[in-house]
Amino acid sequence: MRRASAILGLGWLLTIALTWPAHAAGLSAPVADCYAHNGTLTHSYTAAQLRNGLATMPADVKEYSACYDVLQRALLLKIGKLSGGDSSGGGGSFLPAWLIAVLAVLVLAGAGFAAVALRDRRRRLTEPDHP
Repeated sequence: MRRASAILGLGWLLTIALTWPAHAAGLSAPVADCYAHNGTLTHSYTAAQLRNGLATMPADVKEYSACYDVLQRALLLKIGKLSGGDSSGGGGSFLPAWLIAVLAVLVLAGAGFAAVALRDRRRRLTEPDHP
């Protein structure tokens, strides 16, 4: 029990030591957490804390780290606009359904014309020339 307490205490001190420079720089808690842990959040934050972190994030942190995207994703998960923790994507297309249908028709028509053109070409190559 004493050993576990010592390990937990050491872990807590290490966490504070790693995040202290970020807190000293005036970063909000979620931004400091993300920045100290290379783009991962180790704690749970409220939607208000995440919004504040996004709004007050310094330009260099936003540009040179993944923290803006990490906080944005955490906020969307928190408010229910994003489901699950899977980052593999999926879901809908960026193209409207009507445009996908038109493109499919054009591709099928092109394939049909190509098939007819190949058939005619083969027929001309196999038929003898007539004088």
